[in-house]
Amino acid sequence: MMVSPPEPPPGRNSHARRLVGLPVIAWLRASRARLVVTVLVAVALVAGGVSLLAARSAGPAVAEEALRVPVGPEPDGTPVDLDVGVYTADTGVTSPKPAVMLAHGFGGQRQDLVPQAQRLAAQGYVVLTWTARGFGQSGGRIHLNAPAYEVADAEALVDLLAARDDVLLDAEGDPRVGVAGGSYGGAIALLAAGYDARIDAI
Repeated sequence: MMVSPPEPPPGRNSHARRLVGLPVIAWLRASRARLVVTVLVAVALVAGGVSLLAARSAGPAVAEEALRVPVGPEPDGTPVDLDVGVYTADTGVTSPKPAVMLAHGFGGQRQDLVPQAQRLAAQGYVVLTWTARGFGQSGGRIHLNAPAYEVADAEALVDLLAARDDVLLDAEGDPRVGVAGGSYGGAIALLAAGYDARIDAI
């Protein structure tokens, strides 16, 4: 015959468990409260940092002037005009500013260069972008940076800058201007500077 061990008085173990569990529950509640406070402080610091960074990085508003600029015709006499954008910003400087011309790559268009143009304009330059003939919204056909066509077009755009009141001149008809571009645009920057002595930097 097997004898079962005596059962503990009812409720004794459960009461003991409750007594032991009270400090644990209190610790968990305190930890949760500390965690919530820590998260809220971290969120506040991040939000403040983002706001401060945005305030520091916010620059002057940049305005875009969209133009259609006539250039030399095609060999068959078809007239050509180029899709041109000029970007300027009110930086607090009222005197004329140096200019930068930005040229896009093969298959591109001037709209590809808007972020770069806006950054340079906010830094105090008059920035001109254009879509090369045969691409995008510009007229004409592609002549692969031929001196009589794409290079001559770039020279016409230098003339346009020279005629603007907000562009710094080194002499009459000679703006202070640099040209930059990548790939197809890099080639036109080099060629234009080789053919037009008014271009100061590439």
